[in-house]
Amino acid sequence: MSQQTYAMLPQTKASIDHILSHYDSYRKGEPNKPMVVGLSGCQGSGKTTLCDTLAHVLKEPPYNLNVVQFSLDDLYLTHQDQQSLAKKYPENPLYQQRGQAGSHDLKLARQTFELLNRGQGTVPIPVYDKSLHNGQGDRLDRSEWKYARGPFDIILFEGWMVGFKPVTEVKGGTSLIGCKETDADVMNNLLKPYQDDIYPFFDIFIHLSPKDINQVYQWRLQQEHFMKRTRGVNGLSDEQVKKFVDTYMPAYQLYLPRLDKYGFFGSDHGLQLKPYEGLLRSDGGYSKERRHLKIVLDQDRRVISSETIKEPSFVPMIKRNYKFLYQAAFVGLIGIIGFKRHSIMKSIYNSWHSLKK
Repeated sequence: MSQQTYAMLPQTKASIDHILSHYDSYRKGEPNKPMVVGLSGCQGSGKTTLCDTLAHVLKEPPYNLNVVQFSLDDLYLTHQDQQSLAKKYPENPLYQQRGQAGSHDLKLARQTFELLNRGQGTVPIPVYDKSLHNGQGDRLDRSEWKYARGPFDIILFEGWMVGFKPVTEVKGGTSLIGCKETDADVMNNLLKPYQDDIYPFFDIFIHLSPKDINQVYQWRLQQEHFMKRTRGVNGLSDEQVKKFVDTYMPAYQLYLPRLDKYGFFGSDHGLQLKPYEGLLRSDGGYSKERRHLKIVLDQDRRVISSETIKEPSFVPMIKRNYKFLYQAAFVGLIGIIGFKRHSIMKSIYNSWHSLKK
């Protein structure tokens, strides 16, 4: 590839700086495990290009790190399983094609992360071909997967909905684009397992955030035009691209605001943190502050701002252990009563003793 492909754009530099600012301190605590970087961005935001560039730069001098990258797209269900999912929700427009929460093999995801974390020998990484079955796509045979040799230093994992978390209640009504509330409810419920099967593996996070969510339409359209121009294929029409993006809009509407405001390691549910959330992770994971980097892009993918998001500083597991607190309070109360009782009895004894004199 040309040197221009790996140009050090502002978003690339900010991401490199973010990764390196955490890498040394991570290694001190986890000398034998790779640091996992979650990377999220809307369709067309440049997340895959950024991920490719980060991997290239970090593998080269002066860093010389063993970096492996893969995508949420690599974990799509097989074509057969995706068809079964569509048949399960025949009236739901969000599930007539791949892409939404629920259309990924989370068991395979967890197995892949676990193997990469161990970093022993050669690790198979799934590969998905979107061109198979007339564009419906399918997972390639295991013999055609990528194989990476450990031990690894850094794992880069990217996806359009990486970091999205379910809302307590779907509220949108007619304002939700392309679906009904009941359709979005299905997506919201299917998103819940991602918090347990994938998200705990992330040590730090990078988010390419659009200044305006409607930029996604332009970005995805540019992608389609570029593909048709460079590959000479018949892609989607402009109207088809719009309809395609419409199916992803409900997820952006429901989940992007929370990710933008609280970051991946924060929460909008007060004390109800997941074990990987908060400043001090209760699962024993990497806990240095400001692990989330937010990069805001304009419609031309130029960086408007770049900032880290501070995690909530309380420890949820202690805060939520009300049974322990009640027990401690009860023991303390008994102690106070016992002390008071001893003082009263001593006072009575002294009075009686003085009368005897």
